[in-house]
Amino acid sequence: MSTTQSTIQPTAAPEKLGIGARFSIHPHCDDFVPVILGALEDVEAAGLTDGLVLETDDVSTYVGATGAPAEERLARYLTGVIAAAARRSDGGHVVAHVLLSRGCPGERTCDLAVTSLPTPEPVTVEATGVAATAHWSLYPLLDGGSDDGDHMAHIEAAIAAAQRRGTASAAAHYATRLSGDVADVLATAVDAWAQVGAHVPHVVSHLTVSIASPSAGPAQ
Repeated sequence: MSTTQSTIQPTAAPEKLGIGARFSIHPHCDDFVPVILGALEDVEAAGLTDGLVLETDDVSTYVGATGAPAEERLARYLTGVIAAAARRSDGGHVVAHVLLSRGCPGERTCDLAVTSLPTPEPVTVEATGVAATAHWSLYPLLDGGSDDGDHMAHIEAAIAAAQRRGTASAAAHYATRLSGDVADVLATAVDAWAQVGAHVPHVVSHLTVSIASPSAGPAQ
């Protein structure tokens, strides 16, 4: 075996790298309990929990991807559950908080000394017909000491990609405002997070998603 062949590293599997999310949904209605529980049942019945590990506590739900395509599984699940909650709220205001994380600091089984970072394909999520806005932030955390160590370059490239996609509608303090079908909003954030993760070992992204808010947004 040549030296080049012997130094090729296998790609880190999703369950080893730690590709997952934490989310919570807050329907602003009196019957919020059946709305939340019903939305969770809807996505399970639709098969959107396949290939995912779900753990719910009194604060939020952890969603861990155990197989490829990890990013698409997460995007479809999160889109499905948020859209289902919006439909069950009959046009009421629904807010969701989503934290995406990928990388070794959150998972004890990952060893990047013997694996390489995956380069995922863009996710495909079917449109829901549910309009949403979001404040989105992206945090490349382990980028120091490498050729890709300028974290602002990654963030600016992600924002530019969202603008080309048509979902980045405005800048906000500490965030970028995304607008569109909730599927497009989630896909924008997941794609950006995943693409940065192909270069940076630990990446976190946060979204606050709002549907049918009574507050008027900024002028488009």
